[in-house]
Amino acid sequence: MNSIEQGDGKKKKLLKITTELFLQNTAKRFKAAIKKHPSGFTFNIINLKLKTNFSSKIYLVGQQKHSKSFKSDPKLNELIEWLCVNLSAIYLNGGLIGGWWDKNGIFFLDVVAAIPGYENAMLSGMMNDEKEIYHPYSNRSIKVSTLQIDIYLPGKS
Repeated sequence: MNSIEQGDGKKKKLLKITTELFLQNTAKRFKAAIKKHPSGFTFNIINLKLKTNFSSKIYLVGQQKHSKSFKSDPKLNELIEWLCVNLSAIYLNGGLIGGWWDKNGIFFLDVVAAIPGYENAMLSGMMNDEKEIYHPYSNRSIKVSTLQIDIYLPGKS
């Protein structure tokens, strides 16, 4: 093996170790957020911090096929696996993840997008087959319903 191949091998190994450490660190922070905020949280994977300040115009909408439910407190390896599968979707949607417990003791983890405006958020919720959207400013979940859209059709002359 020549020195170029050895250098490439070292770079790949370093990348693998860095990725594993990032995933472990992120999953550990999720675990801490789950314990500290049992009613739910929004986590920014870009800066690895809880996102707590939202404008009153922002709604959070889960992204289709990127949620996971856990029947008990998720294990670290389960969180890492979910992150691996959904990492590109998380970054494409602004880096936000939502987590919450439902009334039946099921924990949900979801890739969420911050959508400005009620109508836009409701439409996004419909397109993503979501049952609810979340308004973090008022701490309310809102059932997704069909929007009433008025369309002007000119009459015949």
